[in-house]
Amino acid sequence: MVEPLRRLPPHPSLEQQKKLAKELLSSFRADDPSARERIRRQLPDKRRIGLADAQFTLAREYGFQAWADLKAHVEAASGSGRALPESVHEAFARAFETRDAATVRDLLERHPAARALIDAPLFPFDTPAIVYAAGTGDLDLVNVLLEFGADPNRRSDWWAGGFHALHSARGHVAERLIEVGAEPDACAAAHLDRHDLLERLLDDDPSRVHERGGDGQTPLHFARSRRVVDLLLERGADPDARDVDHRATPAEWMLAGRKGAGRYDVAEYLVERGASADVFLAAALGRAADLRRMIEADPSLLGRRTHQGEYGERPPSSFHIYTWTIGQNLSPFQVAAQFEQNEALEVLRRFATPKEHLLAACARADEGEATRLLRENPGLLESMTPEDQRALPDAAWAGEVDAVALMLDLGFDVAVPGQDSGSALHCAAWQGSAACAEAVLRNPEGRALVNRRDAVHRSTPLGWCCHGAVHCRNPRGDYPAVARLLVAAGARPDPNLDAPAEVLAVIPGTE
Repeated sequence: MVEPLRRLPPHPSLEQQKKLAKELLSSFRADDPSARERIRRQLPDKRRIGLADAQFTLAREYGFQAWADLKAHVEAASGSGRALPESVHEAFARAFETRDAATVRDLLERHPAARALIDAPLFPFDTPAIVYAAGTGDLDLVNVLLEFGADPNRRSDWWAGGFHALHSARGHVAERLIEVGAEPDACAAAHLDRHDLLERLLDDDPSRVHERGGDGQTPLHFARSRRVVDLLLERGADPDARDVDHRATPAEWMLAGRKGAGRYDVAEYLVERGASADVFLAAALGRAADLRRMIEADPSLLGRRTHQGEYGERPPSSFHIYTWTIGQNLSPFQVAAQFEQNEALEVLRRFATPKEHLLAACARADEGEATRLLRENPGLLESMTPEDQRALPDAAWAGEVDAVALMLDLGFDVAVPGQDSGSALHCAAWQGSAACAEAVLRNPEGRALVNRRDAVHRSTPLGWCCHGAVHCRNPRGDYPAVARLLVAAGARPDPNLDAPAEVLAVIPGTE
């Protein structure tokens, strides 16, 4: 090791170190003097700086020779890197993904290393097996883990606040965990809708109304009923408190993509009880009068997008929760349409520009409306910025094949960057969306992207497909089919691709 310039925390998280590296790169590209000085101290002459260089810089600052050394140290410190063969680790993860309790039992019986790591943060977001299994709702899986000694109170090691198994468990799974000694905190009591338990906890310690659980959420973020909302507000809960990771309020967390889904009615009630509503929440809840007042006071609100600006990524935190609950890069107009809020739509239509109408038409794959708007507004498509045209890769990321096909037919720029600077083809590959990948590849300019590298990870669509098959694992995705399409279109594989066997099997030279 070299002499360190900074110290790792006592319980380091690899996910957090990755975020810090991304933050450093972002600051460097924004010409932040401190970030430039840090990177140039380690790499004084390198012309093009990418994520690997930011990771290298961070590793050197901690006293390691390279990122791989830092990664190995963090994994060893967390217990996630000890003596578990990669093949067993992959089988273990796949068994959890498919909820195959029998295979999990077999692996734990046959591999002492797996048993030794039963409480290690092996799963995404530094999550131990018991927390992951509780979130699936699979009682058999939970029982196998408990049989082999999993700690029912082991939380995830997530930097923004650890998740307890009871923060996601429901029904028989929650009952079983409590039976074997899981101790509900105020967040868990709110999630389980246990008004009686929550009241006792708050009677014993009134400050628990402000406690922080997974992602740094408060108990009000976890509330599932009006009765629990009333109790928490009566005890002093802040209806506008923001979580640590996604800097969102309880009501904003409760949306789930469409009217009536998630905890929509609880979000409505919170706003009725005085919680603030921004332009997106007002659009989703159909608060037409609020929208009118907001936009009359600030017309620029129409140009806001989920996933951008104040709703974009702010290291070390993630994107605002709307990225995950509503969708990426949606305008208030699109949100109102998505939630079928007709009164809100009428208000927004009176203020919306032709561009906003076009993007909304594309999002719902309304070819007739989109064609009419382009015919009546010459030059409209040419006036759209790359941020506007990002609707194309975002639709590919969401697997919206009809929207992707329409935007390609209308002449949207197929190479415009989206998530992590990936094109629509990269985004479709990451999600395993064969239909979207095929739609892009039918476009001559889209086919030319087959070996294009993104600007952040310096990887091709095939690389994104392989990485997505391991780390995204979209349950609706078909990663072998995407890989097959890309290879047929001329994709050249990088050496040492990491992907499941069924994906590698269709890529020449990787068997």
